[in-house]
Amino acid sequence: MYPNEREIVGSSGHEKVPTCEKQGLERPGRPRGERIVRQALVDPTVIRSTIRAVVGVAIVPQTISRHLAVANLKSKRPFRALPLTPEHWQLRLQWCQARSMWNVTDWQKVVFSDESRFVLATDDNRVRVWMLPGERCNSPYTVLRHTARTAGVMTLPWPARSPDLFPLEHVWDQLKRQMPSCHSVHDLELAVQDLWAHLPQDNIRCIINSMPDRVAACIAAGGGPTRY
Repeated sequence: MYPNEREIVGSSGHEKVPTCEKQGLERPGRPRGERIVRQALVDPTVIRSTIRAVVGVAIVPQTISRHLAVANLKSKRPFRALPLTPEHWQLRLQWCQARSMWNVTDWQKVVFSDESRFVLATDDNRVRVWMLPGERCNSPYTVLRHTARTAGVMTLPWPARSPDLFPLEHVWDQLKRQMPSCHSVHDLELAVQDLWAHLPQDNIRCIINSMPDRVAACIAAGGGPTRY
């Protein structure tokens, strides 16, 4: 009999079956990789330490990430949608319908202004989710957020709770993907200013040129949320 085999007695007599006594082998039942992926699918916000505790074996975070990557699951920030009331839907629709004939040249005359959040720590305490490509707008990967009115001068009336109609959201995303590690607020400020000054104008122009498509998508959605 081989070291990892044992003899069991069944109705048909004696039979040798492999066992998993050797350390590191999977126990009978669901394979480890499948259990890891299942946890991410059941709860997209689950963190690696929780997955490790549920799986019940000593595994390093890199192993968890590898199994999830094989399943094409990637850690992404959730799609942040603002809760829209029927009144918001109607106002968004009216705003877009009033500008449905605007072309790229019209939108290039608009002055866009915004603010964003930058942190020193690598962990910004924001929720992340495991998702498959193309699932960004699905409800399990959506987090509702609320905003407050801020003072300032606007060059154009803008519908409330409409980040999908605001192209600077994507500019901030591009900038943050290039942010280096900073060890002080001063270094962080200099890094942001430098990256902002060197943002490719073609990218910004392309994002602003998407406004006609954003307006059309909102009209097609009846004033509801869009994929932007």
